[in-house]
Amino acid sequence: METSTVLHNEEIIANKKKFSAQTVAICTMAVVIAVMAIMLLVLLTDTKTDDESSISSLLDAPLFEDNGLLAAQSDGRWGFINDKGEWVVNPQFAWVGEFTEQGLCVVRNEEQYGYIGLDGKYIINPIFLDAESFSGNNLAAAQDKETEKWGYINESGEFVISPQFDSAYSFDKEGRAVVEVNEKYGVIGVDGKYIINPQFETDFHFDKPHGTAVVCSGKKYGIIDSQGSYILNPTFLKLSGCYADGYRICISETDKKVRLTDENGRNWSALDLMRLSGIIQFQKMMIKRFVKRPIAQKKFIRMVI
Repeated sequence: METSTVLHNEEIIANKKKFSAQTVAICTMAVVIAVMAIMLLVLLTDTKTDDESSISSLLDAPLFEDNGLLAAQSDGRWGFINDKGEWVVNPQFAWVGEFTEQGLCVVRNEEQYGYIGLDGKYIINPIFLDAESFSGNNLAAAQDKETEKWGYINESGEFVISPQFDSAYSFDKEGRAVVEVNEKYGVIGVDGKYIINPQFETDFHFDKPHGTAVVCSGKKYGIIDSQGSYILNPTFLKLSGCYADGYRICISETDKKVRLTDENGRNWSALDLMRLSGIIQFQKMMIKRFVKRPIAQKKFIRMVI
């Protein structure tokens, strides 16, 4: 009986040793495989061809402007280099914008803004508190140092639309610019006359190619046309910009539901999808599919949103 017990104990001990040895072997093998995988990854990374490395560098690099120049920084100062990495405009500015079709670039020295040419020399001396790039109609928004008001200058640096605005934005291709007066926003033409009187609570821009804009009045959002007439009255808590296919996402004030509007601002109340909750950005495509195939997509949309 005692002999049997001893044999049984010896068998248990032997099995434990065998199991421990198997465990060590498995762990060792796992470590070896992991090390080999890392070495292989390093080897593959290091054996990239020169062409692949060059392509990767080009994809990661900032883009040169059409004039072959690129804004670059050295010791905290900005200038422009060519595609050979040579300084064309020495690093001397606190900040630089981009060259426009007029060959002018807005820059800032320590405190004021001016405009340089492609050779880095001042075309318009730095005499403005702030300034924007020139637009296609050869006008640029600039802030006058004395009055601290915004107006518009020509390529000679002369105000052709006198400083009178609290803030001003660049002209678009249609010759319209959004301006602010007494915390209200409106639109002027290149002659400085109002196309839309200042009346809206936030700045805005006209969507392309529809020519409409989302505006805020009375803390509600609506849609206007290029002349300032309402296409959709300001009755929404939120209203998105216009997507390429003409749809907008809107949130109703009355029931807090998300709906769609078409490119003319018509509200499709039949497309109530959900109660307001969370972020709805870039879920428009799912909603659009629901419009086309309501039965197949309705449940899926409710799960994703």
